[in-house]
Amino acid sequence: MNTRLVAILNVTPDSFSDGGRHMEADQALAAAQGFIADGASVLDVGAESTRPGAQILTPDEEWRRLAPALEAVSMPCTLNKIPLSVDTRHAETAMRALKAGADWINDVSGFTNSAMVSAIADSNCKLVVMHSLTVPADPKVTLPAEADPMTEILRFGEMRIAALRKQGINRERIVFDPGIGFGKTAEQSVTLLRRITELRNLGVPLLVRHSRKSFLSAFVTRPVAERDALTLAVSCHLAAQGVDYLRVHAIAMHADALRATRALV
Repeated sequence: MNTRLVAILNVTPDSFSDGGRHMEADQALAAAQGFIADGASVLDVGAESTRPGAQILTPDEEWRRLAPALEAVSMPCTLNKIPLSVDTRHAETAMRALKAGADWINDVSGFTNSAMVSAIADSNCKLVVMHSLTVPADPKVTLPAEADPMTEILRFGEMRIAALRKQGINRERIVFDPGIGFGKTAEQSVTLLRRITELRNLGVPLLVRHSRKSFLSAFVTRPVAERDALTLAVSCHLAAQGVDYLRVHAIAMHADALRATRALV
């Protein structure tokens, strides 16, 4: 088991879990240093919230938030050999982020925009390709109730990977994210998590972002601040199934749990 942890660093005022906590560069730096010390293998920085009802930003607005944070966290990432990921769906932001030292581009719209693909084509960055139906997420827009969610996500993943390959992107650069909570009911999200190994058929590493999300109410109803135990239970299941990356909030808790799990295998 070699599951790695992706730390979430949102420089947003309106993210559902940590909005407003890391808006200043010194706050972002302190958070990044803490995540790295706690055991993060990747640092994912985002400046536009994708929660339901979130404010949509222009690329320039997004970059004004993002640039100071990237400048602040790039050095600890470099010193600790931690890939720096930028969570954006805007081609202009992706280009700027790569020039600022980003190693990954994490696109919640799945690189469906040709401009986004062009922005990263000549780099060596990794691409996190996520499935979504709307951005920001809209709880009213989900996969059809009669559809098998895994079939739908596999079809999407196969199509996106094939399209990216045709556009000159090496398969080794691609990471796939099923987009838990984006365009899925809670039950559909749980089905995807239960059958996560079927996504191995895509032939690329898998990343799952499930941390503190509302679908966890399918198990126990808790406010956002009290969902870490639920998140950890799902994380342990995913790690046992060989998922490559878990994008989570409580890095120290997850690192401890994964360390114990590895010792018991």
